[in-house]
Amino acid sequence: MINTRLLLKSALALSFCFTFSVGYAANFGADRHVAKGIPCEACHGANMDKSSPEIPEEAACIKCHDKKALAEKTKNLPGANPHAAPHNGDCTLCHMQHEAPVNYCAQCHQFDFKVK
Repeated sequence: MINTRLLLKSALALSFCFTFSVGYAANFGADRHVAKGIPCEACHGANMDKSSPEIPEEAACIKCHDKKALAEKTKNLPGANPHAAPHNGDCTLCHMQHEAPVNYCAQCHQFDFKVK
């Protein structure tokens, strides 16, 4: 006898995987990392739990992304430089990688710039 619930779950999981592997090509930061051959473990750690990965801390980000170079690259953004802010330090506030990026600064400030 066919287990309908199991079949449905399998179909949903397959469609989810297909959507994320094909439909999201380079939409989010994680997709850009994967496209460059960077494995999930590079950011989430060698012992990551793939069913519930932890959000990387800044130390994981700055292994590859130099803070001074980022501050230089974003120095001409309107309002202020988010990579040189006195309360900067948690990359994932803006760059969530598996979700659309957010201008976290705009919660308190009137800075109008697009986050990549």
